[in-house]
Amino acid sequence: MGFCFSKPNKKQLLKESRERVENNARILCVCAELATDELRDKVDRVYDGVRFMTPTASAGAAQADKKINALAGDLKIALSKSKERALHQAEDIIKDINTAIAERNSFVGR
Repeated sequence: MGFCFSKPNKKQLLKESRERVENNARILCVCAELATDELRDKVDRVYDGVRFMTPTASAGAAQADKKINALAGDLKIALSKSKERALHQAEDIIKDINTAIAERNSFVGR
């Protein structure tokens, strides 16, 4: 006897992708508000890059979205701290987010 597994349909996958993108954008919007002058432009660019992402049914893009979500959470924590070390950490996280955005865009075909 075989098991009957149903594959999620494309409409459901696109809905989940849209929700992940919106959640990531929401976190990065908070990060933009927390960022100081020197980091504000970098965070704004990352925020715009995520905010205008195209939802996709690609499994690879879903993994990249999850990576962006984790990094955005780390960025929010780093920006909440006011120490010099936290600012360097935030810059490194921004670089990692940009890499994850490029990775995700490779799955979307942009």
